[in-house]
Amino acid sequence: MPNSTDRRDERRRGAVWGAVSATAMRLIAAVVLLWIRAGMTPGGVGSRVTLVVILLELGTIVPVWILLKTRLKEIQGGEEDAASQY
Repeated sequence: MPNSTDRRDERRRGAVWGAVSATAMRLIAAVVLLWIRAGMTPGGVGSRVTLVVILLELGTIVPVWILLKTRLKEIQGGEEDAASQY
C-alpha cells in the first residue's frame, strides 16, 4: 500500500495534468474559432460574436491556473487525507 506522500504526488500530477489539458483544449478551441472567424464577413455580427466567444474562452485560462494553485495547497496540506479518515 503506497504511503501518503506517494498518494500526494499522484494527486499533484493529476491536478497539473488536468490544468495543462484544460489550457490546451481552450487554446485549441480559440485557434479553431479564429480560423472560422477568418472566413466570415469582416465587421459582421457573426464575426463580432465569435470574437467575444474567443475572448471568453481565453479568459477562462487564468482561473484554471489559480484553481490549480489552490488545489496544490490542499494536497500539500493533507486536507483530503484528513477528510478520508471520517
